[in-house]
Amino acid sequence: MGSIMKLYYEWEIQVLVLLSFMLQMFLFFAGSLRRRGINSFLRFFTWIAYLGADLVAVYTLGYLSRHEDATTGLSFFWAPFLLIHLGGQDTITALAMEDNKLWLRHLLTLFMQVVLALYVFWKSIDKHGVELLVSDVFVFAAGIIKYGERVWSLKCGSFETLQGSTGQQYKQQVPGEVAEDPYSHIVCAVLHRMPRVFRIFTARSGDSGNVIQQTPSNWVKRMRLELGMMYDDLYTKSCVLRTRSGIILRCISQVSVLVALVLFLTSDKRRYNRADIAITWSLFVGCFLLEVCATFILIMSPWSWAWLKMRRCGMLAKLSWFLLCSGIGWPERKPYLNSIGQYNFHRWLDSGSDQPRSYSRRAMTTVIKSLVNLVGVKEDKMLFWMSRLLDTEHVEADKETMECVVKGITDFHAEINRDPRQWPKLGGIVQELQDIREDFGGKVALVHFITEAHLRKYPLHPPSDMETDTGTSCSVLVEVCRKLSNYMAYLLVTHPSLLPLNDSALYTLEKMAHLFPHLIDEQQDSEGFFSIEPSMETLQELVDIWTKLLIYAATKSRPELHAAHLARGGELITFAWLFLSHNFLGDSEVIKVQLTNANQRGTIAYVFGNPAPR
Repeated sequence: MGSIMKLYYEWEIQVLVLLSFMLQMFLFFAGSLRRRGINSFLRFFTWIAYLGADLVAVYTLGYLSRHEDATTGLSFFWAPFLLIHLGGQDTITALAMEDNKLWLRHLLTLFMQVVLALYVFWKSIDKHGVELLVSDVFVFAAGIIKYGERVWSLKCGSFETLQGSTGQQYKQQVPGEVAEDPYSHIVCAVLHRMPRVFRIFTARSGDSGNVIQQTPSNWVKRMRLELGMMYDDLYTKSCVLRTRSGIILRCISQVSVLVALVLFLTSDKRRYNRADIAITWSLFVGCFLLEVCATFILIMSPWSWAWLKMRRCGMLAKLSWFLLCSGIGWPERKPYLNSIGQYNFHRWLDSGSDQPRSYSRRAMTTVIKSLVNLVGVKEDKMLFWMSRLLDTEHVEADKETMECVVKGITDFHAEINRDPRQWPKLGGIVQELQDIREDFGGKVALVHFITEAHLRKYPLHPPSDMETDTGTSCSVLVEVCRKLSNYMAYLLVTHPSLLPLNDSALYTLEKMAHLFPHLIDEQQDSEGFFSIEPSMETLQELVDIWTKLLIYAATKSRPELHAAHLARGGELITFAWLFLSHNFLGDSEVIKVQLTNANQRGTIAYVFGNPAPR
């Protein structure tokens, strides 16, 4: 053991520098995947790498400043590379909106670490050749610029900065008519509407206008693009690299690295350790490769494509479009929001059972109960946390579900000045929802339970004559209905801040647990809501009810919460909220949204029962 520790101390600085470099490599590629949504394990490792990268780089700079022998070898040369590492990667500047709020702290850290790196350089001036020192100066320039870009990006992504901004960064010239495939028309339309998207996310009073007529499929593509582009501006360096100053600084840093590489190549390195020379080469090559990859990511941006198109850079514009449409860019199919969270209340009701349904659940139950005995956590909270951890899952955000939400919002907007909608099949459920403001979570849980019971009445392979007027099959509607029901339950359990709740999710679920035996008896007796016979009309009304519940919840949510959830791959409720805002519906828009028309006042749309025109 002693020999291992001795070996580690001899190579500690080399290990730390390589570790810092590998963390940056991981963050670059993991960050590029975040926009599409990543699983919990990769998200956890990204979080560890994000926090650990700064810690390792700062510690290594401190090590270089404290140890005199670090300035005699080639390791002094690595100090500015650590500044480059502290500057982070283009694909990830912040993990959450809270990180953007800390931009002033990063500015202070920038000043302190630059001073520390300069101190290391100053101690090494009389110990190394001129070519090597000049090469290090150019790496210093690149490191300071890269770290400055990160601080700038964090500042641009903070909600306070967004609210104080005029949105000038979105007022870029966009090509009007393009001859490429139809997807290019969607991209241009999104770029034209980004100033409006910016105002929506900054909670500014919406401007009035006409709603653009699009097919549900095109609206889904547009919304996904808009959400993905807002994600880039909040959590990457995209916003900075669209400015003239940002591009100039990026060019200076890249040229500085190339000049430093040439000077290092021509310098006399015979007196230095071969391993240190190899590590230095690795840092140069790695930095160069990451810059090349970052350049390609910049080129594949929709903004870059529009900029090149407007300046008639034919070949570069074609390259940009090819990369944009590729699987690593902004593919037409799913550039953002690829999954929908799911949770079923039956799993919570079964969480206290003595026979968990899987081995992983039994193992987790044993571990958590042991922790409960140690720290004294209440058992109900333990079961809730365990159920939320084990029973939450994500499914594909399929075309049918997304278009169903778009169609539901479009129909809701069209119903505003019409007679109240009738619910011939599910009028009783709608009546039950009239007092939803008093207990939104409880009503969601109740309708969720009714939905689960009703969907079991439909056959796995329904006859072909069970179709809607639009050709939608029964099985598709059942799947869409179940996804929307489970998604609202998922929001209640995992993201209650996105819902207009008066009680906690745990309290709501405990009430459902007490109500559960009564609902079981009612279901077995086929009374009340459970006596409704299955039909395509009933199924369509049930889907519409869930869509309207999603609409109401979306209009009552806050923009800053939606901006925060973009970091996790986005939420369906954010998609609905943005589309509602495009239809001028919402608390910060022209038309407010309420539940019933009991108190008619102003320009208000009612989810369950709109007032007839006067």
